[in-house]
Amino acid sequence: MLKSKARRRIATKAAAGVASAAVLVGALSAVSALADSKPVTYKCTPKTGEADAVTHDFTVSLTSSVATATVGTQFLATLSITPGTTSTSEFGAPEEIPAGAWIQVQPSVVASVSPATGIVAMSTPSPSTSVTATVEKGATFGPLPAATVTITPSTGASSIVLTARDFKLNVLKAGAAGTAATSELLYSCAIATTDGAKSAPAVATIAVVTASASASSSSSTTPTPSTSASSPTPLPTHTVYKTVTAKPSKDTQVKKTPGGGAATGGGADAGPDGRMFVLTGTALVLAAATGGLMLRSRRRAAQR
Repeated sequence: MLKSKARRRIATKAAAGVASAAVLVGALSAVSALADSKPVTYKCTPKTGEADAVTHDFTVSLTSSVATATVGTQFLATLSITPGTTSTSEFGAPEEIPAGAWIQVQPSVVASVSPATGIVAMSTPSPSTSVTATVEKGATFGPLPAATVTITPSTGASSIVLTARDFKLNVLKAGAAGTAATSELLYSCAIATTDGAKSAPAVATIAVVTASASASSSSSTTPTPSTSASSPTPLPTHTVYKTVTAKPSKDTQVKKTPGGGAATGGGADAGPDGRMFVLTGTALVLAAATGGLMLRSRRRAAQR
């Protein structure tokens, strides 16, 4: 009995694990539909000049926060640059970077709007990574921070294609007391065009709709009951022709003598009726009989 219960508990936990894994895979699939990740080769030129330019392989990922954008509503695109598979995937500091400075990625993300008359406004408030310890010249520094791009579609745009192109690597150094931090260029990186270079950039395509279309799309997700309040569609009419035959009345007495009395045996509405003659004759016979009886009675009385 105890073994049976234990087996049921194990089977239940296993089923729950499978369900959780399915949900996780579905969530990852939804996210990947909005992202593109490509291995890209960059030629990076440091602030010291073209002679010190180096080639690096990176994995570039471009992710949009929405699959469908709304006109006039901001959304974010995130650009992540991580080391590739080669040993030349990390930056060496072209100069000493003091502790407390900030490393910042300044991306160049190109937005192609369709149709061409559409407009998109872009800004790049890029996050930064703090340098906790001094980085000596030539030493490599840690992973690069992700860069963000804020995009606002304008009226007329139906879709936006974002393409991750070049980027710059800056260092932000704290200024003197009461002064703003200063930004200095460390590297300027462009997609390499040399033989064997991976030059296909990361791309993300976002559809654009108006606010009214977005609202109707949201409401369409709610099931609509079958008894809709909208006017029903009129059905085609079907005319039925039916011949009506009068049924005989339950009252068999003729209330009015019809015309054509000779044919039916009844008298007409106008003129004498034969029954009147019969009644008159009967009355005359009775009168004659009565008169005869009275005369006979008188004769008998006279004879006596």
